[in-house]
Amino acid sequence: MRFNRIFLCLLCCMLVYNGCDKVSAANIEAAQEAKVSEKEACFLDTLTFLGDSTTAHMLLRAPLKGGKESKQVWATKSRYLNLSSRITYEKIICPENGQELTIAEVAAITRPARLVITLGIDYGVYYYRNDLDTFGYYYEKLLDAILAASPNTNLILQSIFPVGKNSTVITNAMVDNANGVIAKIAARRSLVYIDAAAVLRDAEGYLKADYCYSDDGIHLTASAYEAIFENIKNYETEVKAKE
Repeated sequence: MRFNRIFLCLLCCMLVYNGCDKVSAANIEAAQEAKVSEKEACFLDTLTFLGDSTTAHMLLRAPLKGGKESKQVWATKSRYLNLSSRITYEKIICPENGQELTIAEVAAITRPARLVITLGIDYGVYYYRNDLDTFGYYYEKLLDAILAASPNTNLILQSIFPVGKNSTVITNAMVDNANGVIAKIAARRSLVYIDAAAVLRDAEGYLKADYCYSDDGIHLTASAYEAIFENIKNYETEVKAKE
């Protein structure tokens, strides 16, 4: 009888141990899956976005953490940002204090870890269509100003988005030429260049119809921003390798 009781006790201990082991394994697996999901979300959360109207509208339609109150987007009060000779004098709203300051001043205050720049559609693409050297000069002038104010910021250059069939002034040939300049700047400076155009174009090379928010063929829908964010995730390893 005594032997049976000892055997039963040992058997119960083994069952409890195995059960706990299975629970622990399940918990570890769940934690690992959560960590992967958190990693993907966190990468996007570490990005700050600077650009023209297509960037400003992210506050309205992009899947940002914090939605309309997100501090990830740098934009002007008018929501337009012209790439011109005055680019370093243009003022944006500082997300930390609500003041209108130059881009460099905001960079000095916020010190963003990673800044995604998508710039050119509001002005530069059209006005410098026959003077791409000037387009590139003003683009790099902005980069220099930001880095002087925040040297440790990892600049990420995103392509200008394609336009739809309804765009009557700006053509995709202009966009492609400007993007060629931006890609060369990124290569020369050893910066990450994100090609967003590839995921936004239709079979004819235009901005997909369901990605067009406005009749001008330039501004984007919520689904377009979702596609842009998914595309950005693909560059996570490359971005981190630059740091």
